[in-house]
Amino acid sequence: MIRAVIDTSVLIRYLIKASPAIRELIEVRWLGDEVQMVSAPDLIEELEGVLRRDYIQALIRPQEGQTLLDAIYQKAEILLPLGTVPSYTRDPKDDKFIACALAGSAGYVVTVDKDILTLRSVTSVQMMTPYQFVAMFKDVT
Repeated sequence: MIRAVIDTSVLIRYLIKASPAIRELIEVRWLGDEVQMVSAPDLIEELEGVLRRDYIQALIRPQEGQTLLDAIYQKAEILLPLGTVPSYTRDPKDDKFIACALAGSAGYVVTVDKDILTLRSVTSVQMMTPYQFVAMFKDVT
């Protein structure tokens, strides 16, 4: 099974207005058990914080955010807290996604964040957009 870290920005876009690739990533690939989401308390805490923002709450119903969080707690592999995270990106807030992928032996970080995507890869972890990630499934089927 493919192991991937899914960035907060992708999860929020899923709740607000998902592109076809994001919808496929979440509903078909992850919830359909083709992808094992790898997460950590640090990432979940960030997602919870974003879901509490007023402008986000104006765009989605609280129960939608809670449903996503519940799915993460039930289906994702949640690592131990990441602790001190090395610097990988131009934006220190993004480093935890790469650290999580490395700690959890995930092959991919799926994101729309340019600070992460610009890296392309860190050791064995590839940075991909949702579109690039789901396109891999079409190449092998």
